[in-house]
Amino acid sequence: MLSMMIPSQATVIPLFKLMSNFELLNTYFALIVPQLCYPFAIFLMRQNFMAFPSELLESARLDGAGEYRIFFQIVLPSMKPALAATSIFLFMTQWNNFMWPLVVTTSSEMYTFPVALSSLMGVSFTDYGQVMTGITFATIPIIIFFLMLQKHFISGMLGSALK
Repeated sequence: MLSMMIPSQATVIPLFKLMSNFELLNTYFALIVPQLCYPFAIFLMRQNFMAFPSELLESARLDGAGEYRIFFQIVLPSMKPALAATSIFLFMTQWNNFMWPLVVTTSSEMYTFPVALSSLMGVSFTDYGQVMTGITFATIPIIIFFLMLQKHFISGMLGSALK
């Protein structure tokens, strides 16, 4: 919970120095890896794992299942709705992230959609047709990703409503 209270802007300078020291600026590694450990996702998944009934785990152990088998065949399939919700949230958050890609990329080939869209805004003139086309193209992957995980997301909503 404490890590969720730290604003992401406060971590930009230490992360930038770290990426600079490892000479990873302007790479896909610098764009992706620092954003993988997201506090809200960890908190959400922890809460779902803590809500899992321990009786199911105990009965699986009594039946002779090992820890890996319990996790992959009992726990993980029941966590699909939580994983889908977390995946959708993380994908949307990282897809729309503006500040970190702006700081860590220097070449226009490495720009993400939000950074590239901001470069379409001119000082004295802005072609709004071009900007709106870019925004439309930027939302298409989010919609496709949601549609792929929609079944799991909705089943999680229905499952929690029926409990």
